[in-house]
Formats: sequence, C-alpha cells, structure tokens
Amino acid sequence: MNHYSMQVQDILHNKHFQKAEVIAGRLGLHNVIKWVHILEIVNVENFVKGNELVLTTGLGIQNDVDKFLHFVKGLIESNCAALCIEYGQYIQQVPYEVVQLADEHAFPIIVFKEEVAFIEITQELHSLIINRQYAMVSKLESYSEKLNKETLYAQQPEEILKITYKYLEKPLVLKIDGQEPILYPNTSKKQKACLLQKLEEESYVQKLLVQPIHLFEHKYAEVMLVEEKASITEFETLILDRTATALGQLFIRKLYVEEKKGMEDAHWIEGWIEGKHSKDEIHHYLFSQWPSLSLQGGAVFITQFNESFSQQKLDITYYKLLGRSIFEQYGFLTLIIEKKKYIIFILLNKREGSMKDRMKEALSKLGNSEVLAKIHPSSFQFAVGKITNDLHCMHDSFQTALDTLYIKRKVGTPAQFYDDLHLFRLIYNLQKHVDLEQMVEDYLQPLIEFDEKNNGQLLETLEVYLQTNGSKQETARRLYIVRQTLYHRIRKIESLLGEDFMNGEKRLALEFMLLARKFLVPMKKGSA
Repeated sequence: MNHYSMQVQDILHNKHFQKAEVIAGRLGLHNVIKWVHILEIVNVENFVKGNELVLTTGLGIQNDVDKFLHFVKGLIESNCAALCIEYGQYIQQVPYEVVQLADEHAFPIIVFKEEVAFIEITQELHSLIINRQYAMVSKLESYSEKLNKETLYAQQPEEILKITYKYLEKPLVLKIDGQEPILYPNTSKKQKACLLQKLEEESYVQKLLVQPIHLFEHKYAEVMLVEEKASITEFETLILDRTATALGQLFIRKLYVEEKKGMEDAHWIEGWIEGKHSKDEIHHYLFSQWPSLSLQGGAVFITQFNESFSQQKLDITYYKLLGRSIFEQYGFLTLIIEKKKYIIFILLNKREGSMKDRMKEALSKLGNSEVLAKIHPSSFQFAVGKITNDLHCMHDSFQTALDTLYIKRKVGTPAQFYDDLHLFRLIYNLQKHVDLEQMVEDYLQPLIEFDEKNNGQLLETLEVYLQTNGSKQETARRLYIVRQTLYHRIRKIESLLGEDFMNGEKRLALEFMLLARKFLVPMKKGSA
C-alpha cells in the first residue's frame, strides 16, 4: 500500500466497499485516485480532469449500450481512475461490450449490488485523500530539510543519492553528460552493465522516472528512479524533483569552485603554454596538485568563438564544464583558461593508447553537444596543436594550435588537428622565410593572367585535372563541362605551361603552388 496516494485497490478495503465487486479492468487497480466525483451525464469531458473515482447510478445511460460505451470511453480518455456503479432502478447489469472495453484499457469497474450512500463515500474518501496529501507534504518537507542540510556539505552526488534511496528504497541512476553513469546503491560490474543495457531498451522506459538536471538553461544530467514492479507514484515524482534540484546545486557549487581555482591558477597556466616555466617547475606544479597522477603527454585544444557568442558568459561557463567532463571520460585531465576570444584546454593524457583517436571522439561529442547545437557552425572553430609526449613542450602545442586556427581561416580546411594539415603546414612555414607569392607567380602567372582577361577558368581546370590524376572523363564530370570544352582548356594550359606540365617534379611543383595560392589569396584581400 502507498501511504501518500490512494489507489483503487486501497478503497476496496474501505467499509463502504465490503460488498462491492470488481467486474472489469483488474489490471488498473493500481490507478491513483485524486478526487471522487458523482456523474449522471453521458458527456463527461468537461467535468473531469483525470484521476477521479466516478460514482454513478446510471441515470443517463440506462437501457442504452451505445450511451454506456460512450460514457465509459469518455472516462478512459479523460484518464479517470475507476468507475463505481450502483445496481438498482436504472442499471441491473453492465453490458458485455462495456466490460470488454474496460478490460482492454485496464479501467476498473466496481459495482454495488445494493443501495449505498454516495455522499458518505465521497466525504470519507475525500477525507482520506486529504490526510494522505498532508502526510505526503509533511514527509516532503522533512526530506527537503534533510536534503538542504546535506547539500551544503556534500562533495559527491552519491551523498545526495544515498538520502533519496533511504526515502524511496528503489535503485537510482545518475547520468552526467560525458561521464560514466552512477548507480545507487552500487552493484557489481555485471549487474551494472545489465541495468544500463535495459535503460536503452524502449520497452523499459515505462519503468523509469526521469528527471533532467539543468545548469544555465542547458541539460547537464538526468537522475532516474527505476521501478520494476509497480507504477510511479506522485510522492516518488516529487522526491525525485527535489533530488534533481539538490544535485543541480551541488554541480553548480563544484563548477564555481573549479572556476575560482582556475582563475587563481590561470596566470601560471598561461605562463606554461607561453614557454616561461622550466621542466622542473612544471612537474612540481602538477605533482603538488595531483600527487598520484601519472601523465603521458598531451596537447592544447583551442575553441575560438566569434565576438557575439563570447558575450554569453553563462554559456561559456557551461561549455567549459561540459568540455572538462567529456575529456575526462576519454582519459584526459583538463586545465582550462580563457584568453581573449579563445577557450584554451590543456589536455593531459592519463591513459595508454592513441591520444589522437580519443581526442577525435571527444571533439565529435563536444561538437554535437546541446550548447553548440544552438549556434551556427560558423560561430566557432576547433583546433588541436601538436600532440607531444613531453609536458615541457606544451607551449609548442599551444602555438601550433594557434597556427591551425590561422590556416583553417585562410584556406577553409575542415581539419582540426595540426598533424592533419600536411602541405599547408609546409606552405605556412615556407611563407615565413621566402617570397611565396613570387614563387606562385613564377609557376602560375600565365594561367592567372589568362583567367583574369578571358574568364577562362584554367586554374580551376588544372587543379581538378591534377586531383583526378589526369582523368579527362572524371575532370569533365566534376567541372560540369563537355569533353570538347575540357580538351580546349587542356591545350591552352599546355600552350601556357608547356606540354610536360603533368610530368614528374613539374606536376608536383604545380600542385604545391596551387595550394600555396589558396593560402595567399585571402591575405591579398586583407584577412591576415
């Protein structure tokens, strides 16, 4: 028996129902009753709001099966708890069609075979409902008071879940975005894996009560109550709602503690990525913070937001929290600082295996997160610098992450890792030491001049022709031109560059210069 809400099965033990009989819908005896209502009309939709126990003598439905069906169907659609019928002057039997309908929808129909006083039933059940509501409110106040006290000192979410479990005695699952789910009470790995697998099954959803936890208007986590046997009660719903609020407060407090600590350490961390600290100073700092931590290199990851998004301070705070959680899941200790329009993540590797593969998975999860899904893809850029095994070289990773952002902006490449830029890295470094523009002109100037004068599209044709390894059919298809047009363009390219433009080193040089020109063109337009 539920002590805080009244179910249909509870009233069967009441003195007024000693001689009553359930003739249909037994599977719905767990339905919750929130009020008792007497109805003698067929169209009930405007008179009930759900969870009512409806009492009737059948005055409006006597001797008419269609009206009876319409009446019961209306109660079912209005989510009423059950129907009680007094046999007597108007009804002596419930039609088979009505019983069948009630059974199909687990809607209990209870009959009194002798006259009963509806007013006495109504008064007594209302009194019981109100008393249970009062007891529930008192219990909730007690729970809230205990929860508030615990939240002031709690350091881990398990401390909150422990209190909830004492009140409900049912398993709880806490799913934080980017982290492994937390189960309370804790179970073996096998049992945990089994339950988590069930949570993914659509048929299991009805056995869960899920309460989201929002931070700064974003869903950060969700806490679930697992109910295997009975239905979820109002008391359990209210308890879980308060639990979610307490967990949200805990997460926010931890967030601001981390933010405050991060601000205190920001000056030192900034010096680290700028190469101002010695190897001994770096190891001393890390050991003082995490004495038992074994690190195996790392990299710097930068998120660059445009100016309009950078103004949304709460979103940035949430983004840093989310990023830290996701990278932690993939085996990285994360230090975060803000610098101008950059959010800089120092990712310190704690696991064996490929750092880059795990970073890619983490970046994919972060890029698809709710906080970034709400803004246009052009509002932010990701860049990961050189991956290093030496923590003293983190300033190199930071600088190459900045270089990656610069190159991405220049050439529009989707690459996120400095290691994936390949020839663009070479072009960028070459540009620092030689007149790259003059080199490009030495090789491509005849085509450039021809295109400018005649709109000949020779540069584009050459680029695609090289990409397809000289396949005329594929080149024509990609350029959306007929073969004759392509043949004409290739003859013109040969006349300007020489018939050997597809041979050996000359072809390689042309491919390189086409890439270099892509890098240089934005600079000519003034976007340095």
